[in-house]
Amino acid sequence: MPPIEHEQTIEAPQADVWRFIVDPAALSAWFGADAWLEPELGAAVRFRFADGRERRGAVTEVETGRRLTWRWRELHGAGLTGLVVGEPSSVTIDLRPAEDAGATIVTITEIADHPAGAAEARG
Repeated sequence: MPPIEHEQTIEAPQADVWRFIVDPAALSAWFGADAWLEPELGAAVRFRFADGRERRGAVTEVETGRRLTWRWRELHGAGLTGLVVGEPSSVTIDLRPAEDAGATIVTITEIADHPAGAAEARG
């Protein structure tokens, strides 16, 4: 999966945007999914989308007010034999001030995580 990046300017101060992205109700509305996460290193991440897809993972980086990263993967099915686990990826939300005072540039990047040794096996 090639990296996916989305950038948007939000007309609000960076501190307000941070509070928005770490609020489960606001994050749910933004991603179009039921979202649960705590902005703490190692905290669980869970997104359930309307079509039944679910992604779970853990927070891997927190720079309060500036950056939030989590690693997740998609889950399909249920139980020990019916569960299919997708490839992992990492999502980073970066916040930085815009040139327009009081606005914030939000960059969301998702990058596929490659298992250790995969690059050597392909190369």
